[in-house]
Amino acid sequence: MKNNKTSLTIWILTIIVLTISTLVKTPFYDKWWFVALLFVFAAMFLINIFKEKIWKNPAVFGVHVSVLLILLGGLLTFTTSQNGNVHLTENEPVNTFSVGENQVQMPFYVNLKKFDVVYYPGTMSHADYVSYVELSDNGSILKEDIISMNNIMKYNSFRFFNEDFDEDLKGCTLTVQHDPWGILVTYIGYVLFIISMLVIFVKKITKKSMSNPMKGLSILLIMMTMGSVANAGELRTLPKDVAAELGDIYIYNSGRIAPMQTFAKDFACKLYGKPTYQGYTSEQVLAGWMFYPAYWKGTERQKSKRDEIKHLVESFQTGAMTKIFPCQMPDGTVKWFSPNDDLPENLSEDEWVFIRKSTSYLNELVVRQDYAAFAETLQKIKVYQKKNAVAADGTTSLPSDFRFKTEKIYNVWSKYNYVAYFSLFFGIVFFVLYCVFTAIGRQTTKTLSSITLSINWIIFAFLTFLIILRWIVAGHIPLARSAETQHFMAWVSLLIAGVMALKRNGRVNTVATGLIVSGLMMLVSVMSSANPKITPLMPVLSSPLLGLHVAIIMVAYALLAFMLINGLAAVIVRICNKDSQLEIERMAEVSRGMLFPAVMCLAFGIIIGSVWANISWGNYWAWDPKETWSLITLMIYATALFKDMAPGLQKPLNFHIFNILAFLSVLMTYFGVNLLGGMHAY
Repeated sequence: MKNNKTSLTIWILTIIVLTISTLVKTPFYDKWWFVALLFVFAAMFLINIFKEKIWKNPAVFGVHVSVLLILLGGLLTFTTSQNGNVHLTENEPVNTFSVGENQVQMPFYVNLKKFDVVYYPGTMSHADYVSYVELSDNGSILKEDIISMNNIMKYNSFRFFNEDFDEDLKGCTLTVQHDPWGILVTYIGYVLFIISMLVIFVKKITKKSMSNPMKGLSILLIMMTMGSVANAGELRTLPKDVAAELGDIYIYNSGRIAPMQTFAKDFACKLYGKPTYQGYTSEQVLAGWMFYPAYWKGTERQKSKRDEIKHLVESFQTGAMTKIFPCQMPDGTVKWFSPNDDLPENLSEDEWVFIRKSTSYLNELVVRQDYAAFAETLQKIKVYQKKNAVAADGTTSLPSDFRFKTEKIYNVWSKYNYVAYFSLFFGIVFFVLYCVFTAIGRQTTKTLSSITLSINWIIFAFLTFLIILRWIVAGHIPLARSAETQHFMAWVSLLIAGVMALKRNGRVNTVATGLIVSGLMMLVSVMSSANPKITPLMPVLSSPLLGLHVAIIMVAYALLAFMLINGLAAVIVRICNKDSQLEIERMAEVSRGMLFPAVMCLAFGIIIGSVWANISWGNYWAWDPKETWSLITLMIYATALFKDMAPGLQKPLNFHIFNILAFLSVLMTYFGVNLLGGMHAY
């Protein structure tokens, strides 16, 4: 993109307007002057096409045209689409939907045949919402379809999504979207943009002038896209081995069936900020609160969450949280109960007595310190669980033995805090050593390079082990929650660093950067959630697009984080050694090689998220704060790609400083927008 100062002014003005709109209480995306700004923005692209004869470069021409098509699609959606909702009751066809206070007539009737809520086996956690719908005209059936999360019904230019349902399950509310042109034009723009960017990317990695490490990195990216504290002596609990037996039974926890060990870990983390306390294991902490509450009262350390902790302790002491007894309901389904819950009337007398008295008997055995009988009683509870967790249709709500054992292994080995400290320590040490060697004009030794690379691969292997375990336990790719994406970004950082270091004969600064980025991401995940719970996915998240969307975005963030650390290293080296221009230029070359893949991945991630949103709730762009800041980040980093529009960024030191400042937008996108609310806030 050229036109120099004019283009740069419009580009920066658009970024500023988008930034302000995310910060004010009343965004102005629907104001005439904002629409006018987008017209000017589009005109800038159009003028540039003709002035610079960009059609001579088909791939770059495709990028320009795709941006115009995406803007045109948004305009068509804004001006011609109709979005509303329709309430359906079983076997009562309707042919209108509400848009505000107005009723819009459809050229057919919509009839709800049946509505159903699907639950995760043996739980009351919603897995999906299913509407069985038919469309008809003059008595003839036009279409029959099933509407569920991530599975919409489309007919001509109408699209239907589940929005809400009646308590009696005899009716539901559907979102209706009539967008005859906007979605089509926008999607054409998406496809053209992806193809054009890939063509440019392939050309870059096949150029002879491109460095070997960046070619290796590029190939890698292609593959990836596919109160008062008591002393320990004053506390009482079960012996470690006996408490471990307690952790081996099943419990209904956070919407799923898990080992009691997982519940114990969550419980300890809530109270103390970590899974252990005073040398006691999670199971011993849980057992202490269960059987010796008077000794443990007042040991809670999370004073900043006083009300939450008080509610947690009270709920636990009443027994409301220990849902360890599955019972078959009159309708044949299975529901889990605690000993103090109102039990179903169809239970036999023996079952009723067993549920009511088991935990009291366990208390008696603890008082007598008859731990052999205690372990035997726990085994009887587990036998009861396996027998009664089977529904009338033969399905069981229990995880497989392999998955159950895997979760226990994960609970033992998921020491992200230690890995974070280890990674950060060595990353900072190697980073300092690299800066010292460079400042005095010497190369780092091969021995140091080998040590750094070995440590990188050791941590990478351990993180891979943990991610695989969590994937098995969760039953889906672990990219749905904040902590999971942070772990993935840590893993990606180490992978990129390892591959680049191999190609560059084990350069210390590359590995140091990867270790620092990885350590910081794991440390953030530890601080935000000492033990992130593994819970069933929200229905809307049960989409294959979720993993792809998050993974590509995380790859982009990892690359941008590399550019940040590389920029910091360059500035430090420049301060320490005024004659380090050659090294600063080399570091700038490495960062430039990362820039296009990072921008490309960020753009692809936004597009995939847009398509996913459109499939799930019928809106491919809602100007949500996180959406908008993703776009802002994309535009900021894309500035450095336009050599003629921002010539000052072609100077190595300026480029490094730009990468340091630009990363503030990444931090705002990933963390800051959570303070602004929106559907992406977590």
